[in-house]
Amino acid sequence: RSEGRPPAMAEVKWEPTRFTEVIRSYASHSNKEVDRVRRNLLGLSDDDKAELTWKAEEQIRKMEEAVKANLAFLEELSELIAKSPAPPSDGRPQFEAPHGTKPIQTLLQTFTREWSAEGLRERGECHDKLLGAVDSHLKAKKDEAVASGAAPPRVLVPGCSLGRLPFDLQGRGYACSASEGRVLQYFGGELMRRTAGKREAHRIQPFAINTCNRFKKEDHVRETPVPEVEVPEGSMPEVHFGDFLRLYGRASDLAAYDAVVTAFTLDCSPNVLRFVRTAAHLIRPGGLWTNFGPLAYDTDHDEGHGHGIELSWEELRHAISHFFDVKEEEFVDSLQAANGESMMQIQYSCIFFTAVRNDKEAVGIGEK
Repeated sequence: RSEGRPPAMAEVKWEPTRFTEVIRSYASHSNKEVDRVRRNLLGLSDDDKAELTWKAEEQIRKMEEAVKANLAFLEELSELIAKSPAPPSDGRPQFEAPHGTKPIQTLLQTFTREWSAEGLRERGECHDKLLGAVDSHLKAKKDEAVASGAAPPRVLVPGCSLGRLPFDLQGRGYACSASEGRVLQYFGGELMRRTAGKREAHRIQPFAINTCNRFKKEDHVRETPVPEVEVPEGSMPEVHFGDFLRLYGRASDLAAYDAVVTAFTLDCSPNVLRFVRTAAHLIRPGGLWTNFGPLAYDTDHDEGHGHGIELSWEELRHAISHFFDVKEEEFVDSLQAANGESMMQIQYSCIFFTAVRNDKEAVGIGEK
């Protein structure tokens, strides 16, 4: 049966230069921003300069140093991408490069969210609830497995971004695996994997060109060193590259996991209904699905990936309840890769839920 299957799409070949060029474009944009600030500050009259609490030359120097630190970090990422073969994938990979400078700025801020001490407050709103849900449901089973020498419960994190959530889950003793379908995030996670256990291996200053909406004069040039924890070899779970719906829609994946954990992932799918059925296909009866994230549906979808549909929580909960018993649901206000020291914030109202798998078959998934 083909009902509900993702539509066929042409494979996009691996061309790393398409992604390194995006990074180079961001570098050019950053340097132009420094030039703009230099021109504006040095162009002030002597009377105006006398009113500054921070000398123009010092402001420019600090901004130049911050941008230089970011570009050195991004150059490491660019070299990793350029030297790498196509990311290994069990699905049909799509190597669509992002456009503009915003994706790189967001990437830098996501490193801060996931892997810095400053990001703990923001990610904690999300990760603490998800980790707590997994422990509540599976810790006893995990402890029994450790005592008996059996394999620990298996947990999957689709759309894992830069890999912090699966890293923390594996650190708690679960057999964790993950997936990520965006090239820059996938390789960003690989960059953290290669820090060889060194804390604060990279001293990025991700807000360097965000000169608006500051509370204090040096907010934009503050450092957020990453990672704030040691990442020893073997401590980060395996991450598969590709789209969740294609990677895990196989018959062999039926009831293969004890839990699926999604963070700011569910509404990124081109077909959220199929996402629900795929999660149901993967989780054994009695297993857990826990989610935290908005229903913003603000990801651009190519029609070759399927037509994006935007469901309300009322509608989505109805679809989930076919395959799961929703045990807990709560709306939580949260930020996502934000500048915590900015006067302007975009706040999401996120749905956190825990749901236990029933025994209803996920029709259309895993069928040839």
